[in-house]
Amino acid sequence: MPGSTSLCSFPLGRLSGNLLPVTYYTMVIHGGAGEEIMLNTQVIGVIEFALQTALTLGSQVLQQGGRSLDAVQRSVEALEDCFLFNAGKGSVFNKDGKHELEATIVDGSAMRSGSVACVKSVKNPIRAARCVMEKSSHSLIVGDGAEEFLQALEEKEKPVGHEYFYTDIRHRELTAKLSDGNTSKNNHPQTVGAVALDHWHGLAAATSTGGLVGKMKGRVGDTAVVGAGIYADDKLAIACSGDGDVFLRHTVAQKIASLYHHKGYKLRQACREVMAENLNGVCAGIIAVDAKGDAIIETNAGVMFVASMSWLPT
Repeated sequence: MPGSTSLCSFPLGRLSGNLLPVTYYTMVIHGGAGEEIMLNTQVIGVIEFALQTALTLGSQVLQQGGRSLDAVQRSVEALEDCFLFNAGKGSVFNKDGKHELEATIVDGSAMRSGSVACVKSVKNPIRAARCVMEKSSHSLIVGDGAEEFLQALEEKEKPVGHEYFYTDIRHRELTAKLSDGNTSKNNHPQTVGAVALDHWHGLAAATSTGGLVGKMKGRVGDTAVVGAGIYADDKLAIACSGDGDVFLRHTVAQKIASLYHHKGYKLRQACREVMAENLNGVCAGIIAVDAKGDAIIETNAGVMFVASMSWLPT
């Protein structure tokens, strides 16, 4: 079956015009958008390898005729397991030196979602989010309630200790953040995410994050809120990265969907208009795919790590 795969870490300006062709099924993942950061060639190589691995795992689900929901979860889980991304294993510290993670998964075809926030001992929050969607009557569960819900499940995951999330690079980021009076920008790429269209024309989105370096205890960002940093229905799927508080205030993902549905905007046009009107001067990155197979990547950030695959019908 003919197809194509691309993997890039783009500096600012390299993303314009990156429109994937209409495909039978397609997938786009990202490892976060952030301001310019100094990374050596070796670290960039490891990040790109991790992205490629995550993309391969997710795309294999699609290639075997699986659902987009399973594909996005698989890719995000892989990114959560890599300490270089701000999600799962590589999550940043909050102001108190703790980790509070959040994630959301959305099944666009069924118009249902699951989210967790402020979880501290969950190895893969995206898996927990799916449990909320499929094994509870709720859409979002936070903190101790989420942890208790997960441990009460028949097929429960073993909790991990706080030491699992500790990395030297994240601790140095916290120290730097606190030493300058907490006034510096969060320059490091935030959040991971995936969107996919499957063989059955089903759409799904997933996203996961450790949040902002030095955030207040209990802070919840756009990653845990459908319509802010993530959205999917039977026509399109969206996952965002950047300044989560701004995405929350402006319900960014929902606005993109509204322009697409009600104003007749093309997917790229809708993303660009929302970014211009609501995210000007704010670090932001968006990946999206629609039911026609059109996939886009838009960012105004200095750095955004992305990977994509597309498969044409025989």
